[in-house]
Amino acid sequence: MARSLRPPITGIGRYTFNLASSIAEHLEPDVLTLYVTREVKDLRGIRCRKVVAPVPTPHEVFRAAWEQTLVPYSARRDGLDVFHSPNYTLPLGLPCPSVVTVHDLAFLDRRFHKARLRLYLTLLTKMSLRRADRIIAVSDYTRREVERHFPFTVGKVSVVYSGLDPAFRNGSSAVAGGPPAASDKPYVLFVGSLEPRKNLPRLIRAFEHAMLDTGLPHELVLCGPWGWRYRPVKEALARSPMRQRIRHLGYVPSADLPSLYAGADLLAYPSLDEGFGFPVIEAMASGTPVLTSDRSALPEVAGGAAVTVTPTDEGAIAKGIVSVLSDQDLANSLVERGRERSAEFTWERAAAETVEIYRQAVG
Repeated sequence: MARSLRPPITGIGRYTFNLASSIAEHLEPDVLTLYVTREVKDLRGIRCRKVVAPVPTPHEVFRAAWEQTLVPYSARRDGLDVFHSPNYTLPLGLPCPSVVTVHDLAFLDRRFHKARLRLYLTLLTKMSLRRADRIIAVSDYTRREVERHFPFTVGKVSVVYSGLDPAFRNGSSAVAGGPPAASDKPYVLFVGSLEPRKNLPRLIRAFEHAMLDTGLPHELVLCGPWGWRYRPVKEALARSPMRQRIRHLGYVPSADLPSLYAGADLLAYPSLDEGFGFPVIEAMASGTPVLTSDRSALPEVAGGAAVTVTPTDEGAIAKGIVSVLSDQDLANSLVERGRERSAEFTWERAAAETVEIYRQAVG
């Protein structure tokens, strides 16, 4: 199931694309089938069949209707051995064994999602977890959360860490031409949707404190689209005495991200809740020091190669920013440890472990 391959491609879409691409390399042509809601032009040579939704699916309701009615029919017609949904929900009428990936359970928190989406995901995810033969969690934190909220899943959940796009491993060439945010000032970078879960008002205020207290020349560059409940972020920007040194680039295509990371002096990612946290390992692979939260899956993914802070403590975030930007030895140590840590996350390993879970599901 590849319905998340819809532009603009964000985290789950990139997970789907890279996993499918790596799995396809180990299969005969046309063994892998991707079910997509629209014609996807850029699959960059993935050897697969594509089954495109026969009707437009401009809204989540239409995508859910297609998924729950036409996809099971297509799966039966195509004689699938196993069906994998990388995006929480399964077609409940599948005629074959199934696997579902859970990235996080942030949708259970009313602070982070619209009520309609929260109810939809809670209901469909619970039903899908019951239906699934095997469940993939992208971190041990996510596994524990799934088993805590849905005890019937105990024994069915396996942890498979996501991989890292190879583009982020080529840090030397990534800098060529300069990052999209290039200016005459160094910058602190944030990557992600501008939504409540990302903790941006606190990051903005912490950046203010760090700059005003030290006189450092840095800018804060926010890279990502406006998300749900973005008004507090806009208000924090409007009130900030550092407004002229904070820039929002909007959505940045994946091809431009390596240069953006490589040009930053620090990735600041104090998110309140993450099931994995791609920006952490992307920055590490790009040779950029990382500051992130000490909760959810972020310290697990960082693996001791980042500065971790309490995300609800603006003073701690500010202190962490200053510690990296003013201590070159610390920054160099984080860069070295970060490159080593990020090298552990590969799509080849993720694909091999995922295929083994397919075998378990088929049984």
